[in-house]
Amino acid sequence: MTVMQIILNSAVLTATVVYAAAAVAGIWLFDRAHLALGNQHLLQWLWERLAMPLLRAGLMLIFLLLAYPVLFGLPEAPPLDALLDRDPLRINNLLNLLFVITLLFPLLPVLGKQDELMLPIQGIAASLLLFSWLAGATGTTVHYWPGWTSVLIMAGLALSSYRLALAAAATAGHGLDRRLNTTNAGELLSRVLVLFLQYPVIVVFCHGLGKQLQ
Repeated sequence: MTVMQIILNSAVLTATVVYAAAAVAGIWLFDRAHLALGNQHLLQWLWERLAMPLLRAGLMLIFLLLAYPVLFGLPEAPPLDALLDRDPLRINNLLNLLFVITLLFPLLPVLGKQDELMLPIQGIAASLLLFSWLAGATGTTVHYWPGWTSVLIMAGLALSSYRLALAAAATAGHGLDRRLNTTNAGELLSRVLVLFLQYPVIVVFCHGLGKQLQ
């Protein structure tokens, strides 16, 4: 499968729509939770630094599991259940990896300020772990470096799509606040748009991995 075929595949599109729908539903929830916590600074900190990263990690996990194995350009592969059954902790490890990246990435010097890299790094790291299980199940020796061409394409897509998502969210955010009676819909909407516009970055990376198993 080509990169475009993966992007337009029904399984990958469904995974993206499910992620986006859950994030849109979360606009109201996040806003109300923020208001309910009021001046309780410790709970506000816990919500923003722990609860929200965990929710974002969970959404990315759902996206990856729904998009498997087409995300790697493979119409057929060992069932997901078979991969997870090999170790009952695998699903926990995948979620923990996503959570730790979401939690710690903003603390990194220089890179931590580049918000446009968060989702691609999150998706790529989790895809690597998932692909390692897939390669192990097939008994194939693989490498995990996609090549400089793919890296440059991913970097360009990540930067341009992130800025486009922020611009679109800022434009639509005020209208959503009025319709949903929220106060920060634009910020939360940007996360939805970022996935829609940045998931091709993850696809490019996964396509390079999956070619080794075709």
